[in-house]
Amino acid sequence: MQHLNKIIMVLALIMLSACVDQESLTPEEIKIQNRADAVVSNLLFENDLDEKASYNVHKDGFLVVKFADTVPSKQYTDIVNTLRSHPDINGVRAEQSGREVCPIR
Repeated sequence: MQHLNKIIMVLALIMLSACVDQESLTPEEIKIQNRADAVVSNLLFENDLDEKASYNVHKDGFLVVKFADTVPSKQYTDIVNTLRSHPDINGVRAEQSGREVCPIR
């Protein structure tokens, strides 16, 4: 029985090690993400869009933001332009209803 427990333990450790992200972020990438995240979350909150948009900040500070269908074009365009001009954001790709809005020029 102890032999079976050891085998189960080894298999569990192997399975857990497979779950570890092989591309963990460096401390610098974490700082980049945190700065960009703070900019985005504050801007969305200040414009009452914190519940009408979702976003993902890549490790290089590039942002993908998805706006709800209810967000007017002028509002998301202003937000995207503000984000693109911020030094802590390395680029913005914006979507609404599954299509790109405010394409990068």
